[in-house]
Amino acid sequence: MATVVSTSLNSGGKQVTLGLALSATELCVVTRAGSGARAGVWRMPLQPLNGDGTGWPALTSALNELSRTLGVNGGKLEIALMPPLTEIRRLDLPPMGDHELRMLLSRNASRYFIGARSAQLVGTAMAPQRASGPQGAVMAAAVPQRLVAAIHTAARDAGWFVGAVSPAEGAWCSAAAALWPSLSRQTSHLLVCSEDRTELLQLEQGRLSGVRRFRAGAADASLIVDAIGPADATPKSPGLARVVAVGAMTQRRELTRALSSAGLTVGSPPGEWAERAETSDQLAAEFAGPLAAPLLRSDATLATRREQARRMITRMATASVALLFLAALFTLWGAKRQLRAIQGDRAAIRPLISATLVGRTSVETAFRQLAALAATQRTAPKWSNVLATLSVRLDEHSYITTLRARDDSVVVDGIAVSAARAFDSMYQMPGLVNVRAAAPVRRESPQGGPALERFTIAAVVKKVAP
Repeated sequence: MATVVSTSLNSGGKQVTLGLALSATELCVVTRAGSGARAGVWRMPLQPLNGDGTGWPALTSALNELSRTLGVNGGKLEIALMPPLTEIRRLDLPPMGDHELRMLLSRNASRYFIGARSAQLVGTAMAPQRASGPQGAVMAAAVPQRLVAAIHTAARDAGWFVGAVSPAEGAWCSAAAALWPSLSRQTSHLLVCSEDRTELLQLEQGRLSGVRRFRAGAADASLIVDAIGPADATPKSPGLARVVAVGAMTQRRELTRALSSAGLTVGSPPGEWAERAETSDQLAAEFAGPLAAPLLRSDATLATRREQARRMITRMATASVALLFLAALFTLWGAKRQLRAIQGDRAAIRPLISATLVGRTSVETAFRQLAALAATQRTAPKWSNVLATLSVRLDEHSYITTLRARDDSVVVDGIAVSAARAFDSMYQMPGLVNVRAAAPVRRESPQGGPALERFTIAAVVKKVAP
């Protein structure tokens, strides 16, 4: 039987993806659409694996020849092994982690896998849960560790890198989901016909949930009908096929006729895939890759993946810190740029603001002076009223010679026949307070006239409320 290998190359700086079908005696290479390499299918004979499992020189030579044929210097291989190199089955186990599950099956491989005679490499994938049954079902695949080690060694010696290994059943499941998208919405079955056996894959919601093997052609048609179920269980929705078939055309037609006589309708591949789906290894080569679960990963591969993940996390963390630092720098630069722009705008309007402030200060000063003048004018004594009142109230034999005023004080100099009557007149005058003699009274006797008295009286003019 064959083993399927998906290959990623770098030819002239462009990523090239290939699919390889590898058996103990033959290597089949398929170029995938859009890979950038020459389209075609290559088949190369191989010598069996060394009995001691130390290497696979024939595979190394085939990979070297493949590199020369395609004009590349190696690349990445993602491998899926076809039966009988692998054994795959559904196991109902208690729920546990992936690592614990692989350790359990690897240490007790002979208990769970019939063909396990040596150390086994085990891969697992969660199987779709059925309505009845345990909730820890897994699809488990086992392969001898020496076979995987020989493939890794041969690939490394030829300049290739093995990224992943998986059974061909996973690749066929991926092919069924791509060729018949309706299978992802129901429980269905895929028949893979070859010259020596028939593989029956049960698919639930597009995922692999069971594998059974029968004899080639229609030899076990009745058993296949029993495994699939009665024809009345076929969905009535148009366009939804429950059973589809790929593989060798002769065996497929023989089995299709036998199932049709039992009431089961078997779907065929779409027209564009009709030719490529006639050989199971070529179809597996088309769809081999990381989606062909369950993957068979060695401890070295897992350690490499963990190291790659650690480096990726470290790089992402470093890049995140660098981006945060750059964001902080850009934010600071933007803030400083805005500050400079604001300072420039302020410098541009500073002369206008200064002139405005000077004008405002001048206006405010003038307003305060005007207010002070107005207040002074309102509160200043009315000297005309004071003079008029003195003229009316002063004794008729008294005369004013001098009147001096300052603020609200007034000093009156005069002569009178009787200075006492002049003082009384001013004392009783309304609007004057604090009337007092500012100097002694002096008597004068002018020639040819009566004696007169010279007086000086000071007073304060009463303030008028504004």
